[in-house]
Amino acid sequence: MSGSLSHSGQAPYHLTLPVAQAGTFFFLLFVFMLPFQRVPFLTENLFGIQGFKPFNLLSAVVLAYLVFNTACLHATDKIERISIRIFLLYFAILAIALIRSVPNTPLLHSRFPDSFPESYFDFVLSACIVPTFFTLSFLFILKRMCSFQELERITTVICLSMLLLSIAFVSLVLMNPSVLLSERSSGTAGLDLASRDEMAQLCAAYFGTHYNVIGSMYISTVPLLLYRALTRGALWIAPLCLSLLAVLLLGSRTTLVTVVASCSLFLILRRRFDILILGAAAAGVTSFFWIGPTVNAVLSVGLGSSAGFSADALLTGRVDSLWGPLLEEWTSNIGLFLFGAGRHGMGTSQLWDTGALIQANVAHNAIVEFFLDCGVILTGVLLIFLLVGIATAWRVGRRLNSDLYWALFASIFGYGISMATGRDILPTYENMYAFPIIAMMINLARLRYLDTYHS
Repeated sequence: MSGSLSHSGQAPYHLTLPVAQAGTFFFLLFVFMLPFQRVPFLTENLFGIQGFKPFNLLSAVVLAYLVFNTACLHATDKIERISIRIFLLYFAILAIALIRSVPNTPLLHSRFPDSFPESYFDFVLSACIVPTFFTLSFLFILKRMCSFQELERITTVICLSMLLLSIAFVSLVLMNPSVLLSERSSGTAGLDLASRDEMAQLCAAYFGTHYNVIGSMYISTVPLLLYRALTRGALWIAPLCLSLLAVLLLGSRTTLVTVVASCSLFLILRRRFDILILGAAAAGVTSFFWIGPTVNAVLSVGLGSSAGFSADALLTGRVDSLWGPLLEEWTSNIGLFLFGAGRHGMGTSQLWDTGALIQANVAHNAIVEFFLDCGVILTGVLLIFLLVGIATAWRVGRRLNSDLYWALFASIFGYGISMATGRDILPTYENMYAFPIIAMMINLARLRYLDTYHS
């Protein structure tokens, strides 16, 4: 599969080679910088101008390239046309949810002063405009990174970026070994939101985010590293092993379980049962000599609750302390039930000051979070699209029989599993890799479609 999607005769104009190369360079730099955009020295405003952060400026360059040098809404084939329409629907839902959240700025800031700014301008900039930058990768890849070689190049950039992240994270943990010994606090109803304080402080200090967010990056990218190790030789084995070590040290149970599941799925789909058995044996031997904090935490889920084993204990308090009260509140109000409360809707709950909710600004379930933000009507639409999308992606994968496609599919599969205990549907720092991955899957399908058409 080495063809490319040709725009000749269909695109309204052509780019000169230097402009196209410059646009591709800035986009690949944009992709490489995704895990590091919140590193403290990169979050400083340049020249003291609000919003003039390096990543924001880089995103603006990519956006300008798309607007002025690409016909973003001009489709050249059926698959691209459908993809653009679905993207526009998604973007319209996002815009409506964000607009509805702006009046809630003072309330959100009073409850989450570290997460939401006080002024309306800063809120619009940080909570509305910046998240939309993550969607740029979808449009750019869909329109301009169309050949198999270009998709491989994106995969390489993502893997190199995660290699650098793994080196930095493992080095920091080795220099601060006490983070591995910090106890998990039980919290209210056993909910593990305030646990691993030292690890959370380490990640916030050096990466500007929570360790669960870093875990989301590994969930979305480890299958790609596995793909590289299997198809590009022994050189990629070290980055894969380093990323798996980072997952073990990270201390996120969801990350560990999801990475294992997605990598196992990829190996099964490619019928690499020898690697699967070898990996399981290596994991068993490692666990026999050293049960790390993450593995120990996974094995202890639901066992520390005084009420015995239950769904709430298994989900570490999320049922009784988050989902139950929130869903009851939203279903008792017809407006909230039908249309939601806008973006970050959980932060507007009237139960916040009653002690019925855990002090968190997210619902720790992607579908519940979307329902709180957008209501039951759009949630129903979302579920239909998810089911149709999964079935379509599986059917396309069986036809393509491509290693790269199945690696991308495994990455999205892993993210889908992790949505049960966190993540989000609307664009955030946690799901930023979902947009380029989905676009790459679509372009691989378009390559097959056009090859069949021309044949």
